Amino acid sequence: MNKYIKSHITRFRFALPCALLFVFTNVSHAHPGHGAETGSIGWGLAHPFTGIDHLLAALAVGMLAMLSRRKSLVVAFLAAGVLGAFGGAKMGAFVGLETLLAVSVLVFGLALAFRKQLAQTAALYVVGIGAAMHGWAHGNEATGAMSIMGVFLGTAAIVALGAVTAHFIRRAPRVVTGIGAGIATAALAIMAGIL
Repeated sequence: MNKYIKSHITRFRFALPCALLFVFTNVSHAHPGHGAETGSIGWGLAHPFTGIDHLLAALAVGMLAMLSRRKSLVVAFLAAGVLGAFGGAKMGAFVGLETLLAVSVLVFGLALAFRKQLAQTAALYVVGIGAAMHGWAHGNEATGAMSIMGVFLGTAAIVALGAVTAHFIRRAPRVVTGIGAGIATAALAIMAGIL
C-alpha cells in the first residue's frame, strides 16, 4: 500500500468516529431526574444508580483507578463532580450537556479498555473534565445542597463498586478490555438515543 492511500485510510479512521458523534448527538435525557421529582438526599442517593450515563461513568472510573493504582483519579472524579454540581446549580444547563455526558462515558470506556497507554496526567484531565460535566448535570437537576450531597455519596458508592469489581478481575485483562469496550458501546447507544 503506498503512502498516499495509507494516509487517507488513517484520516478516515479518525474522522469516522468524530462524524458519528456529530450525527448521533441529540438531547438524550438518558435517565429520570429531569422533572419535578428532584430535591431530597434520597433523590440524590438514587440518582447516580438510575442514570445509565452516570452509573457507567462512575463504574469505569472506579475500575480505572483500581487497575492503574491511582487513587488520585477517584479524588479528582469526586472533587470535580462536586465543583461541577455547584456550578450547575448556580448557572443551569447549557446546550450540548447531555451529549458531553455521553461523550465522557465513551472516553471513560475507551480509557478503561486501553488503560496501559493512558498517561497519568491525561487520565487526571479526562476524569476531571468528565466528572465536572456529570456534576454540572446533577447540580442543574438538584434543588439543594442535600440532594447534591446525596449524589456525591451515591457516586462514591458506585466508584467503590467499580474498584471492588476491578480487584476481582484484575488478572483477566481481556475481561477488563471487554468491559471498557462495552461501556464505550453503551455510550454510543446513549448518543444514538437507543439507551
